[in-house]
Parts: sequence; C-alpha cells; structure tokens
Amino acid sequence: MPTCPVFPQRRRHPWAASLALKGALPAALALALAALGLAWAAPARAAPRGYTVDADASQLRIRVLRAGPFAALAHDHILIARGLAGRIAFDAADPAASTGQLSVPVAFLEVDDPKERAQEGFSGELTEGNRASVRENLLAADQLDGAGYPRIAVAVERLEGALPNPRVLVRVKIRDREQTLAVAATVSADSGTLVVSGEVDLLQSAFGIAPYSSLFGAIAVKDAVRVKFQIVARAE
Repeated sequence: MPTCPVFPQRRRHPWAASLALKGALPAALALALAALGLAWAAPARAAPRGYTVDADASQLRIRVLRAGPFAALAHDHILIARGLAGRIAFDAADPAASTGQLSVPVAFLEVDDPKERAQEGFSGELTEGNRASVRENLLAADQLDGAGYPRIAVAVERLEGALPNPRVLVRVKIRDREQTLAVAATVSADSGTLVVSGEVDLLQSAFGIAPYSSLFGAIAVKDAVRVKFQIVARAE
C-alpha cells in the first residue's frame, strides 16, 4: 500500500519572531504614552479646603414680629445668636462639593438688646423684667425647649449655582424636626477667611412650634421669622 507522503514542517526563521515583537512594540508604546498623557491632562483634584467657624466674628439675627388684634400693645423682638460653632469644607473650583455643619446654642440667645432693637428700627425699649420674661417664654418646653434641645443644628448639603451668589441647600434641625431649605447667599473667600452671608424666612410651625400667643390670641407673634446670618470662618 502506498504510503502518504510526509511533508516536512516549515521552519520559522529566527528573525520572524523578532519582527513580530518589533511590530507589537510601537503599539504598546503608543498605549503607554496615551495613558501617560491622560494622567497629565487630568491631574488629581485637590480636596475642599477646611475652615473653622469664628464664633466671635459670626452672628445670626432673628426677627420675630408681633401679631394679633392687640398687636399695638406688644413688641417686635430681635434675637441674636452667639457662640456659633462649626466647620465648612469649601471648594471654590467646584462649589457643589462644599459642605459644612453649624451648631447654634440656644442658651446663648440674646433677647432685645437696646442697641440691636435700634439697629432693627424697632420702637420702644423693654425693661429687664420684660426681656427676662420673653427669654423664659422662648426657651420654654412648648417653644425651643432649651432644656431638652440645647442646640439648633444646621448642615450644609451643597451649593448650587455660580459664586459669589449661589443657593445654599441646608438641613435645619430645631428640637426634633428637620427641614431642608434653599437659601440665597453671598460667598467670599481669600487666602485665609471665608464669609457666607444671607437671609431666609422660617416657619415656626414647620418645626412643630406653635407661635407664642396670650390672651386667647389677642397678643401673639407671627409664624414666620426672618433669619439673617453672617458666618465667618478661618482657614485651617
């Protein structure tokens, strides 16, 4: 029986593998250079800069206006919040990445200081006894409940829009209730100081607080209060 011819195996020339390797090198080198170029083009972002709230330079002003049929017999009130504490992480390149926390001790609320009343344009001065009575009502269990909830907490969730006038989304906690608010603000920052200022209206009822009233509502205060703030923070 005739046998099938055996074809000799083709031998690969030694320089063939070398040529194949040389052909792959430019492609690999191109990929490496491209990756390196991407790394140069998109450097790692710096973290937001930390700022600590300056309690002596910061202030909250709270306007509480009178209401009721006998409102003419009552007074408007101005409350000043002192002793603020907190921290802000601010990113000027990406304001939306900014966050912060602020703590307001209710025990440090100043009530109807004569100079502050004059600055607000409020008529009439309150006696020390009147001021003490207003403060006692303010911190009572059915109002701010200073004994049960010694601090008002504010959390900055993010900034929306362009500097220097973004909207600041904040989560405010008074007593055991929270509300998220959009606050129009002005933001300025230099090498060492961050200043955030603005104002917002709050409804007491939104936080489970019934606006103060007496004589069956003949003398009362409005549900809405106006909060003006200037928060000054120093770079860490």
